[in-house]
Amino acid sequence: MEPNLTHYIDPEIEGCLAYEELDWLFRKAKEMESIVEIGSWMGKSSHALLSGCPGMVFCVDHFMGNPTERHKVHKRALTEDVHALFMQNVGHFKNLKVLKMDSLVAATQFSNKSVDMVFIDGDHEEDQVRADIETWYPKTRKLLCGHDLYDDRVNKVIREIDLPYRYHNETWTIWSVYL
Repeated sequence: MEPNLTHYIDPEIEGCLAYEELDWLFRKAKEMESIVEIGSWMGKSSHALLSGCPGMVFCVDHFMGNPTERHKVHKRALTEDVHALFMQNVGHFKNLKVLKMDSLVAATQFSNKSVDMVFIDGDHEEDQVRADIETWYPKTRKLLCGHDLYDDRVNKVIREIDLPYRYHNETWTIWSVYL
């Protein structure tokens, strides 16, 4: 963590987040003592979270790519060790804890209201987005948020799910629920 930085310094790790989104994650992470990231891939968003958070950041990913995206965005999982690439990019952070497993399995390791922030950017199929939100919402103390609001599947679930607080659109693609 860089306590004096006010904006994120992007090392340009391969991934699908824009600088505005990374900077938002970095600034929010500075306010948190613990974060769970669902879907870490090669570490682009993980780096922003780890750079900002003074406490532990749990990165949850099986590093095999989403089944529906393995022949598109996640095709590197077919030929490369994505976990090794992730570790090359962010393995030097002392506040990193990798949970190399499915999101719903990882959730069983956390009690309710045990983590300040959860950032969801895993599988984008409607049933999985819904399961991630419903599973991780009770674990969260301050901020539940996620990526890919522009994805019709994610957007539909966010609008349909019964959250006690109205969601906010933080950037073009990041949604959030402040608790």
